[in-house]
Amino acid sequence: MNQINPDNKSVCNEKSSAWWSEWFNHVYMDVYSHRDEDSADAEIKSAMSVVTLNPDDKILDLCCGNGRHCRALIRAGLNHVYGVDYSFPLLEYAMSQTLQARYSRADMRLLPLPDNVMDVVLSFFTSFGYFPTNIENLSVLHEISRVLCSSGCFMLDYLNPTYVRSNLVAQSVKEHGDYNIREYRSISSDGERVEKKIVIENWGGKDHIYHESVRLYEYEEMKDMLFSADLSVDGVSGSFDNQPLNHESPRMILFGKRK
Repeated sequence: MNQINPDNKSVCNEKSSAWWSEWFNHVYMDVYSHRDEDSADAEIKSAMSVVTLNPDDKILDLCCGNGRHCRALIRAGLNHVYGVDYSFPLLEYAMSQTLQARYSRADMRLLPLPDNVMDVVLSFFTSFGYFPTNIENLSVLHEISRVLCSSGCFMLDYLNPTYVRSNLVAQSVKEHGDYNIREYRSISSDGERVEKKIVIENWGGKDHIYHESVRLYEYEEMKDMLFSADLSVDGVSGSFDNQPLNHESPRMILFGKRK
């Protein structure tokens, strides 16, 4: 079993350590507008193929963003959908579009939910590994375990570190309407994080600069962390097409139950 030092802090400067508190805003929603309702429907359908979702289950979309997966869950016939996110702009949009879901603003390290209340917790689009220390990232998994009922299910859609390292594009630029998006990507000097600088040129008449920094946990490390949070891994896939996980898989989608 691999061991992870809970106090390890990767190279991550103070300015970028809380990047998630600034980046998930109206600009982000515009930049990622291609992640639409159809893709959310397809991802929920994929999730339902590995995690049992019953109409009356209480389902939490952790880091729900603008609510597109919550809306997809409702369209799929789920009656009790909850979304938690830290971003007020994204939640504001979600609440305006998804009246049937219940939303809360919170840090995922401390969820505003009672123990043993959720039947299913879903996490999409790499909403894990944001924090600079392993113990903070591990606390997210403990929160998932805490709010799940006995034998409750989870699905965690995470990146595949092997694929990220071998397919990293150092720089890219793309036009998006009236503005350009320039992205600069790198692996941190200790090899443990993928870093991104996003420059949005001429959005709203001015440039905007944001950062992303995500910890790269290998599959065995993820299994160990989930195990330590009393979550057992029943399976893993490498894409939403349910392909096996390998070196060429773009995703690492883990699913299982609370022990």
